[in-house]
Amino acid sequence: MQVPHLRKMLIITLFFTHLSYAQDNSVKPDNLSKHLSTIIAPEPIKRVNPKYPKNAARSSREGWARLSFVIDKEGNVNNILVTETSGSKDFTNAAVKAAKQWKYKPAMENGKPVQQCVNSVQMDFRMNKNGTTGASRKFISKYKKAQQALADKDYIALEKQLASMKKNKYMHLSENNYLHLLSAEYAKEQGQKGKQLSHLNRVAMSIVTMSNEQQKLSILYQVLILQIELNKFKAAHVTYEKLITLPSAEPYLEQLEKTMTQVNEVITGDKNLILDATINKGFWTAELVRNEFSLMAVEGALHTLDVRCANKRHVYTIEEESTWKIPANWENCSIYVFGEAKTSFKLVEHPLKS
Repeated sequence: MQVPHLRKMLIITLFFTHLSYAQDNSVKPDNLSKHLSTIIAPEPIKRVNPKYPKNAARSSREGWARLSFVIDKEGNVNNILVTETSGSKDFTNAAVKAAKQWKYKPAMENGKPVQQCVNSVQMDFRMNKNGTTGASRKFISKYKKAQQALADKDYIALEKQLASMKKNKYMHLSENNYLHLLSAEYAKEQGQKGKQLSHLNRVAMSIVTMSNEQQKLSILYQVLILQIELNKFKAAHVTYEKLITLPSAEPYLEQLEKTMTQVNEVITGDKNLILDATINKGFWTAELVRNEFSLMAVEGALHTLDVRCANKRHVYTIEEESTWKIPANWENCSIYVFGEAKTSFKLVEHPLKS
């Protein structure tokens, strides 16, 4: 089975001359909450490796699961959230079960133990160091039908095939990649950049299993473009760091560096940054680049905001349109917004203040 065709990369300089960002100056910060804290990071004492699911091993199936979690004052792991997976529930369950057994020397603040709230890990389940195993015949048949439907622009047939493929609870890693690359192409045709990025991110999570350097470059490049266009600037920095390690990226390093300089200028600028959001699977998450933000234009119902920073965690109820201010010395903050399925809203990050 061939890897799905990826369009030839545009010359980077052509794209980056159009760097832009959303803005809305109508939002006025209010209902601000203020906190202050400093911390010493926790140290791992016990890290239990996840058990490889027997059925997965028998079928040479590989995968991964990415978790976010809190380390409490006793050094235990709790409040585990599954942020991304390769599509197989048994790998996800094994990863969560292992993480629950981990033990840390807790973080310390002024000589007292405190919780550490921004922790994430990706657990990879691999049997073949040279790359993932192939897709099943059943999957290939469905994939080819979906691929042809996309080429024919028969979107009803395409969505039917994609839905059928997604029902597989125990998907090979290669199948997961093929599925999301195809789904990304479909989202691109529909002009749905958020969905396109989501699908490409799922592939990028397992990019170490790919042997084709040009494919790695193409996927990470597409991810970076979309992250910048959608104001996901912290994630863009992470992708940039991965991108510049690729030998195939060497001709583009100078322009990439200039691009990230432009991104930093946007972050420190005087305009609001806006991210469109929709609740899926119970919550929506984003990494913050500023310390003051609002949740606006809510269509549906939001009920809980979980703010997780390197040195603090706070959970709030959401009262209509509210604004939160995070102290400048709270580092590496992410938010998790919980609400009813399909609730849409906007995350507005306000300009940094001196």
